[in-house]
Amino acid sequence: MKPGFSRGFAIALLAATLSAPALADQAEPQRVDRALEGWMVGNFKLVDQHGHAFTKEHLKDRWTFVLLGDTRCMEPCLAALSALAGMRQRISRTEVVKLTRVLFVSLDPQRDSKEKLRRYLAPFDPDFIGASGSRETLARLVEDLSPPGSPPNTGGSLGSLWLIGPDCNVRGEFLPPYDVLQLTARFLKTRIGR
Repeated sequence: MKPGFSRGFAIALLAATLSAPALADQAEPQRVDRALEGWMVGNFKLVDQHGHAFTKEHLKDRWTFVLLGDTRCMEPCLAALSALAGMRQRISRTEVVKLTRVLFVSLDPQRDSKEKLRRYLAPFDPDFIGASGSRETLARLVEDLSPPGSPPNTGGSLGSLWLIGPDCNVRGEFLPPYDVLQLTARFLKTRIGR
C-alpha cells in the first residue's frame, strides 16, 4: 500500500466528518462503557513521535483519550482519530481544550517509528500525541485499561477510546461508531460526572 493512500484516506475521512450535517438529537447516543470506572492506570514509560518520554505523570491534570492501534490500522483507528479531531475543533474556543489531549499508542513498536507516527497523525491535529514503548510496557498498559478482574483487552476493541481523568483513573471506554456532536456532548458530561 502506498504511504500517501492512508494519509489521503484520513484527510477525506476527516473532511467528511467535519462537514457532515450531524445533529445531536438525530444521531444515536454515544455509547460509553463505564462499568467499574475509576481504576487507576499504573506507571509506564513511552516515547512519543518527537522522541520525548511520555509517562503516567503526563496524564495528571488533563483529560486524555487513549486509542490503541498501529499505523496500519485503517477504518477503526482513522474514524476514531477523525472524531477526536472534530471534537477538539468543537471545543477549541473553550478552556476545556487546554485540558484535553489525545494519545495514540502504537502496539507495534517494531514497525512504527517516530516518523511513521508523525505522518500517521499529521492529517488530524498537530497536538495529537503518538507514542510506543517496549512490548512489556505496552502489555502492562493494555492490562491497566481493562477493568479489574477481567482479561486484558488485546486489541479486540480497535477504535475504542479510553478516557483517563486528571487523577489518572479510567473514566470509561467510548465505543464506535462516533458522531462528533455526540462524542463531544458525552465527553463534556463525563467531565462533570454525569
